[in-house]
Amino acid sequence: MDGQERNVILLIDDDADMHLVVTAVLAGLGCQVKCFATGAAGLEAMRKQHPALVLLDIMLAAPTEGLQVACQMRQDARLKDIPIIFMSAVDKTCEAEYTREVCPVSLDADMFINKPFDATTLREAVTWVLSNKPMGGAPRP
Repeated sequence: MDGQERNVILLIDDDADMHLVVTAVLAGLGCQVKCFATGAAGLEAMRKQHPALVLLDIMLAAPTEGLQVACQMRQDARLKDIPIIFMSAVDKTCEAEYTREVCPVSLDADMFINKPFDATTLREAVTWVLSNKPMGGAPRP
């Protein structure tokens, strides 16, 4: 791993249409979006190239796959400081209660976006997280 890539955003979502939309929306910010349909593929990719941010759907092939990815990230010394924006059609409050049972450490996401979301919401969330998150794996506040 050569370090964190400032403009690389990793999207883990099992919806191919979401891959197209997110890539198009974030291209205007100068971001390179790398898309993966499974948590395993996303984790493998982020271990090879440390992204600046992970956009993570909570419900993938299995209802808790996204939470499990976040849990693995937060427990891995190489990945724990990568910011996460959860994206889900399930209400944040309901998801938080469920998350406490699955892996409480995965609650340590930087932001939560309800699906469906509009382009402005996504751009603002990504811009905010990237501008408020120190680069280079600095400790989380």
